[in-house]
Amino acid sequence: MLAHPEMTAAELAAMLPGRTAKAVRRIRERHGRRAAGSTPACRCCDARPVWEESPRARRMGLCKGCYLDEMERRSAEDARAGALRKRMHDARAREARAKRGKGEA
Repeated sequence: MLAHPEMTAAELAAMLPGRTAKAVRRIRERHGRRAAGSTPACRCCDARPVWEESPRARRMGLCKGCYLDEMERRSAEDARAGALRKRMHDARAREARAKRGKGEA
């Protein structure tokens, strides 16, 4: 079972006589899907091992390069979203001032 982490429990149960899919799932719950000490490949590039030193990268299943690229992309998206929020807030404030008649820019 540890030799085939990519296979589903049903596929393994079909290969192993006397084992049900539920039994395979229970064994995997007890021992894990992969052998201890083996590092899975990156989910994005599938070429390098997952960056084990970073808890967040390990949770995301990304290597160091893909993790850094993802963080750069997220940072740029956050900046764009913040600028859009500010423009929308300023537009609402201008509309409110115009409704009250306190002057226009």
